[in-house]
Amino acid sequence: MALNPIVFTENVLHSFLRYQLTAYAFADDGLRAQMRELLSLDATRRSPLLKGPYLSLSRPFREGASVDALVAEGLLHPHMRQRIPAEITHLYGHQEEAIRAIRGGHTTLVSTGTGSGKTECFLYPVISTCLELRDDGEAAGISAVIVYPMNALAEDQLMRLRSLLAGTGITFGMYVGKTPERENEVTGIRLPAGASRSDYEAKQAKVRGERGAETVHPAEEACSREAMRTPGGQPRILLTNVKQLELLLTRQRDAELFGDARLDYLVFDEAHTFTGAQGAETACLIRRLRAFCGRGPRDTVCVATSATIVDRDEPDAARAFASRFFGVEAGEVVTVGEAYEREVWDAERVTAAGPVRRPGGAARRLCAGRRGRRRRDRSGGRRGVPRTRRTVTSCGGVGRGVVRRTRSQRGRLPAQRATHGAAGVGRAARGAAPARWARGQRGRDPRLAHAGSGGPR
Repeated sequence: MALNPIVFTENVLHSFLRYQLTAYAFADDGLRAQMRELLSLDATRRSPLLKGPYLSLSRPFREGASVDALVAEGLLHPHMRQRIPAEITHLYGHQEEAIRAIRGGHTTLVSTGTGSGKTECFLYPVISTCLELRDDGEAAGISAVIVYPMNALAEDQLMRLRSLLAGTGITFGMYVGKTPERENEVTGIRLPAGASRSDYEAKQAKVRGERGAETVHPAEEACSREAMRTPGGQPRILLTNVKQLELLLTRQRDAELFGDARLDYLVFDEAHTFTGAQGAETACLIRRLRAFCGRGPRDTVCVATSATIVDRDEPDAARAFASRFFGVEAGEVVTVGEAYEREVWDAERVTAAGPVRRPGGAARRLCAGRRGRRRRDRSGGRRGVPRTRRTVTSCGGVGRGVVRRTRSQRGRLPAQRATHGAAGVGRAARGAAPARWARGQRGRDPRLAHAGSGGPR
């Protein structure tokens, strides 16, 4: 469905102004009325409070290598071809660049726009490495820690991992404040060990078809803190936030979670939020985590994603940020930005034609209105029954016989609510409800003085 930018802008403005009125309401009636007047749509159009709307064209991203080519090159695990949706045959150019840098062991800073596929830049290499560890029969231990600034983002990623990793044997889990402590506190539907991805999707479809609210947990998901702390049950991929990650390194019972951690990858999503004092504390936390796991700056591949950090005019500023944040050399940081296809515009310009006006439109509507009035004059009800305004159109039968009541009659003729067409009006006129209505109008309207009484006495 096409988006009307003018209507969309009006809706956004109305919602914004309504939020201002309700979120910061004044108790004083005079101030509240003044604020309502100042925040009216007509007044704000002439004020600096609102500007725009601004329209921009979405440029197509440059096409990168195909998934099959990356699998053949060894950058992606062969099983990734079954996990990546079949309709995705090629990746974007910035995704290919990021995957090559991450698999090459470089600290990578990915800064592309919203909806450009930043998650795939680090998720595909992480899953490929975990699949290789599974094939080699490596011992259990955390391989990747993905840190999000908000739990909502972590939960969204958890839902995605359930579909991607169901049936792969790669364990994963989310450790946030709401994570259940014990296994018996986990709610939802737990699939048995050995369940495939098709089993997960079938169960998920069944729950949605029944409009249920249960969460379907694949066998690979560690749903409780108790399960994550169990020796040999540590998840390969851990989703968490900064506060919980600090608690994991502080409490003795949680520190065992990183006892056998490999820490191949450390990913920070929305890295632009880690600035100031919070950024400094997070940078110290990164160094503590690496020291606890016995990993050096070059042993762990650090990845940061953001939509606002990388500036192609000054790439050194982004490298300096990643160098200070992750504690690595600036020369080892790879910055990945957006790359677009070359725009080729058609030499021929086509101007859209204006609206087509049919000749004689006003006269035709005027004649139709006169015919409608004559028909209404001839379509009076029986004596003693109030007349119902009837509008009959002659445009191919559209709207023929539609009954419309006058303002004084709306809501007062219950017997006529379900009637359509002239025959329906006649049946309703013979009912008792219109007569009772007419009797109730005596004395209010002199034209209905004899209505419902059988005529003048």
